[in-house]
Parts: sequence; structure tokens; C-alpha cells
Amino acid sequence: MIYSQEWSFPSDGKSATSLFEYLRDCGLIGGRANIYGGPDELFLLSGGPNNQDSNLTLIAGPPLMRCVANQPSVTKQPPSQNEKSAISGNIDFSGKKTTCNWKVEEWCKNRGWTSRLIIEGEDLSSSLRSLTPLLPDESDDSYSIIPGGFAGLLTYDLVQWTEPARLKHLPPPSTLIGILLRVDRWIIHNREEGILTLLSLYDDDWFTNSLDSISDWIDSSRSELIQTSTYANFSSTISDNEHSEVVDIVREGIKKGDFYQLNYGRKWSGEIKDPWFVFKRLIESNPAPYSGWLLIPDYDYALASVSPELLLSLSEGVISTRPIKGTRPRGRKLERDEANKRELVSSRKEISEHMMLVDLERNDLSKVCRVGSVKWHDWRIESHPNVHHLVSEIRGKLRSDCDSWDVIQAIFPGGSITGCPKTATIAAIDELEHSPRGAWTGSLGLHDPRTGYACWNILIRTLEAKFSPSSGWIATVQAGGGLVFESDSIQEVEEAKWKAQALLDAAWGFSETKIPNQKMSISPVPIVNDRIENLTKSLTLQEQVCIAPFEPICWAPKDAPFPMPEENSRRVLFVDNLDSFSWNIVHSYAKLGAEVIVVNGRDGLAETNVDHILQSIKPTHVILGPGPGKPSSSPLTQTISNMAINGKLRNINGEKISLLGICLGHQAIGEAAGWKLIESPLGAVHGVPSNIIIEQNEIFTRFDSNTIMMRYHSLVVVPTNNDLDVIGTDQETQSLVMALSHPINPVWGVQFHPESCGSLDGWLLLDNFLLNSNTTRGQSVEVPMLSRGG
Repeated sequence: MIYSQEWSFPSDGKSATSLFEYLRDCGLIGGRANIYGGPDELFLLSGGPNNQDSNLTLIAGPPLMRCVANQPSVTKQPPSQNEKSAISGNIDFSGKKTTCNWKVEEWCKNRGWTSRLIIEGEDLSSSLRSLTPLLPDESDDSYSIIPGGFAGLLTYDLVQWTEPARLKHLPPPSTLIGILLRVDRWIIHNREEGILTLLSLYDDDWFTNSLDSISDWIDSSRSELIQTSTYANFSSTISDNEHSEVVDIVREGIKKGDFYQLNYGRKWSGEIKDPWFVFKRLIESNPAPYSGWLLIPDYDYALASVSPELLLSLSEGVISTRPIKGTRPRGRKLERDEANKRELVSSRKEISEHMMLVDLERNDLSKVCRVGSVKWHDWRIESHPNVHHLVSEIRGKLRSDCDSWDVIQAIFPGGSITGCPKTATIAAIDELEHSPRGAWTGSLGLHDPRTGYACWNILIRTLEAKFSPSSGWIATVQAGGGLVFESDSIQEVEEAKWKAQALLDAAWGFSETKIPNQKMSISPVPIVNDRIENLTKSLTLQEQVCIAPFEPICWAPKDAPFPMPEENSRRVLFVDNLDSFSWNIVHSYAKLGAEVIVVNGRDGLAETNVDHILQSIKPTHVILGPGPGKPSSSPLTQTISNMAINGKLRNINGEKISLLGICLGHQAIGEAAGWKLIESPLGAVHGVPSNIIIEQNEIFTRFDSNTIMMRYHSLVVVPTNNDLDVIGTDQETQSLVMALSHPINPVWGVQFHPESCGSLDGWLLLDNFLLNSNTTRGQSVEVPMLSRGG
């Protein structure tokens, strides 16, 4: 049974913060509430304009149970010993990782937190799923959030169990890397309805005393937030020159094709008086929809965040993520402020960064969502007190065979704070930043697997503080930005300071960059040029027909073989090269009616395994997916390319199997034919819709002579013989190879990404490939136009 009480309550964030302090003073939360439960404090505050993203504020009552993740010892989880550099594309996948462990603790009034058991899992989702039986069997459709679910912190360093790369800079053993409180008591403020609700699983003294105290507070005059003096003694872990050097290193890695975008962060640290006072200053100067406060006294740990970014929300099976990428400072005057917004949208660099993140998040959601349900839903400018941000929303519907913990595994940590491709950039970030990130770019939020409700932020604009008797509270602030080939080192250094300004001001009363505090607002992205107009069409066009008779299947050589595909059906073998767009391609083909089987192209499969793979999967079509680095990073991709070029890629009946290479797969086909792979003479192009001049070919049926496709590449193939035909070039030089085909065998390659949001008619190319096989190679194919709408 759930016990509850409601009151009318003001919609401003100050009132909730004042109530939090009052309840702490009354001994109903925090250290003085130990007769009711643990002293841990959790306050999830929605600030800023009241809209769908700033609706619920939650105060957790004293917890009776919590689950704690600590960094394993070095003997159990040794760091990477790979001497090669991840910055150069050499990712370490070696060695078996230790399990992800959570220690379950219960509160004892006389003994404090007492260990009850250890939960283990091979990855983050399996370990979290094992915690679900700890939750009470309660349900009540009257509330979206009910007592008894989990809420707390997932630090970035849990990436050890969501990504396959081995990292060199792990947290010290026993470091707190995650904590989930089982919240049996909630105080929830619905700002939209102006209602405060007290919810509890127990009709006990805490519920009775909280009811009385909240009523007394509402009936009395409300206290003002207290502003306190702060220290001005802090320092950065690196200099501006060192930061600039990192930008140049990343640009060189992008130029060589090792990654497309990398999010680098720097740190500032120093002594503070009290992290709670810093949090109050932050929410006063920088209200944000996903703010939060966490205090864990027995770990001497505090966290204060005014995050504007949503990692994920999950409700009634609908998943939503809102990546932020693209930033400009606020202007002091309205004219300058509006000019900065237009400058943000007009910047090719900022738009390319943003579109990479849109495609990446579509990919991550596609791992756990139903085919045809993942969509780029919204694109807007969010203006915060110090900066303007470009923000998108991507939505999808959870597959029936996945649960809410699978969503965490698929999407954590957020792509906006790692880069693209995700695995490659996570390994490179570890090497560039030289230390674990801690909570920064992790997540704070709540998760209830009983109801399927979850809401997690991304911990940007966040301060971590640790206490010691000798030095008091030492706080750390981190900020950075996404680095792309077009990044300017001076501007990137300044952008990091813009983002850190509010935190530095709140913690130490000082920052080097003084930009004004302005009112928050949300506005649509203005149509300032043809590029923005074309991208916006992706939001308004209806989805093409979705057939999707099958959900995609991940397969490994140890798995059972498949039966022969049915007559006239299409079975696609997709070679996944750890790109952050792979699942967009997979879903595109599933929507077109193909049965898609996904095989890892980066796990050391050699030529001797290829026959086994082909005989087990029995594909009618093979797609060599994109990925970081060069084709040599994927022996499987190289082997299949060579077989296809030489007419040896055949099914068990001896018929040729159609092959399409995308980006890295395209380059592998070129190399297999003896063509040369070089750095693009025009430099890296990532997240840029470009005009492509095309020749008449089966794969371009239903196309005009010129089409717009999204490009993500640093390398290009250069013809050295006539073994392949060039059927597509860039419009700018009319010489860079954008598409190729074999004159005899059913083999095609495209350098661009037809599955991207920026490739409006890319799905036609993907469909044309399905409709072409060895039996139709070189023939005219009549294909009905699929409904696109608009």
C-alpha cells in the first residue's frame, strides 16, 4: 500500500529548495534523520521555464537500502597494457574484464550501512537487472513515480562495462563509481500542476512527522535562499596552450580516419566552503531542467549539478534522448544575442557536430527499439543564462524482448560527451585526459524497472566535491566540447570556459570569461540557408514504408546456423565495424523487408572463418559496414571484399552474392581491386550533406543525376586501374570517388552514408541494392516507388 498526501505548492524552484532545507533542519532528511533511515541526500530539481522538460522535482526520503558500486582492485581489473596509442586508432580489446559488482547495503540505526550481499554481472545491464528483485512489489496507476524504485548516480567510469575497449586510466580501487538508493519515500513537486505530493510505503513516524512539517512550512512564511561567500583559490589541471595542443592532436586523428568527432574535457579544482552553498548559487544563477544534489556522507562525497541535458527518459515503452551539441555565448544586448543564435545555426562546423550526434543517437536507440520506430523528432535552440545550445530529440519504442536496463547498456554514456564512433573515442579520451572522469558526463536520475519508468540526465555543468579532515572540501569542475576537423584551437579553449563559467563563479566567485546571464528560452532552429532547409525536411517528411517482418539478429560463429531463406526473401549479412551508425543501416534494411544478421567485423575473424560464416548465415546480400580507421582494421571486411572482386563470393548453389560497401566497406572494395587509399586532399568531411554527381547504374535507379548525401570520411580511394567503374563523384572537384561498381560482379561501394538523416533519398539506394542480385546485374529493373509523403 502507498500512503500519500497532497498540497498546493508554488511552481518556482526556490520553494522546493527552501523546503528541502527545512526538512533537513527538522531531521527528516540528511544526517539528523538517522532514526528513520540513512543520511544520504538526493534532490532532483527541475529548474528554468516550466515545460515538458522542467516538470517534476523530487526529494528522496531517508533510504533503508542502497546498492553501491566500487572500482575493483587492480588484480581483478588491471588497466590496459596496450603500448599502442588509441589516439592512432589502436584500440585494446584484449583480456577478460572483471564482473560489474554492486554491494547491497541495509541501514541499521545503531550500526549504519551494513553489507547484505554482492550482486555480479558481466556487463552493466546484467548487474543492474540482478538488483530488480530487491524492489518491493508495489504498483499504483495513480502516479507515474511510485516509492520503492531506484535513484542515484552512475559515474562515467562505468563505461568499463558498456563498451568493449580496455582503458588505461581506471579509478583507484574502492572508488565510488555508482550508487543507487532504493527510495521508499518521495516528496514530489509537479510544477505544471502546482501540486506537492508526499508518498511512502510506510505509515510510520517519518510519514506522520513529514506530513506535519510540510503543512507547517506551507502555512508559514517561506525562507529566502542564503547567499554565502566563496573562495577564489582554484586552478586548472592544464594550461590553455596544452588544451590547444590536444585540439591539434585530435584533428590529426580525424584527418587519418581514426574518429570523426571527440569530446575532450579539462578540469579546474580548488577548496570550497560547502558544496551545498555552491549548489544553491548554481540553481539561482543557472536554473536547468535536470539539476541535482547528491550527498553520501560515509564516502565524504557531494555532487552539485545544473545539467540541461537529458540522456534518456522512458515511459510507457517510449524512449527519448535529447543530445546537446553546438554552442555559442549569450550576447549582452538583444541584437548581439540574436546574431549569436544565427551564427550558431549558420556554422558548418556546429551543424556537422550536431548531425553526427543525431545519427549516433539514432544508432544507439536502434539497438533496443522496434524497427521503424526510431525517429529524429525535434530540433531547436535552447538559450540558457550563459550559452545558446543546439538540441535535438530522438525517440523510439522499446522492443518487447528488451527491458529498461538494456536501454542503459545501449545508450550510456551519452554520445554527446564521448564522440563518434563511440568505442574509438572512449579509448582515445582515456588516453588524452590521463585520468578517470568520475561523475562528470555520467548520469544522475531515477529508474524503476517495475513500471518501466526512467529519467537520467547527463552530468555536464557539474561539480564534484570530496572532504578530508586535513584539506576540507576539495571541488572539481570539468568542461569541454566536441572536437571536429574544422575545430579552431583558440575557440575550443574559450568554449570550454564558457561552459565552466557558471560553475567557477558559483564555487569560487571568479571565472576568466565573463559572459552575461540572460533569461532562458526555447526557439525553433531558423532556416538560414539551404543546408538547414534540407535537414529540416527530415523532420517533416513521413517515414518510407516499413515492412519489417524480422527484428535484426546478432550472430557469432559459435551460434547455430540458419535455415535456407525462403524463396524470394532477402537475407542480409551485415558486417559491423564498430561504427556509431551501424544500427541505422541495420534498421533501414529491416524496414525494407530484409532479414538482417549482424556479425562483428572487429573480433579477429580471419579468412578461414568466412566460409563458415557464409554457410551458416546463407545470405542473399552482404553489406560491409562503416567504421573508424582503415580496412586493415577488419580482416573479415578485407577478405569478403577480395572474394567479391574475384567473383568468389557465392552461395551454396554457386550463385554470386551481391555486395555493398559503405564508407570503410567501400574503401575495402577499392583496395581489393588494387586502388590506392589516401587522405582526402580536401580534408576530412564529417556530418556534412553534400552534392553527389552520379552515373546511370542499377544502384541509382530512380535518382536524378545529382543527389544530396551525408558524408562521414577522411580517406578516399584513388583509381589506379580499370577494374572498377566510378559511378559517383563529389560536385566540388568532380574527381573524388563517392561511388563505385564492378563491371561484371554484383559489387557496389559508396563513400557516403545513405542511412543518415542528411541523406533524404538514401533509402532508395539501399532499396535498389536489395532489388539487384546476380540475376539482375546489368539489367534494367522496374521498381515501384515507395510512399514518402510530405
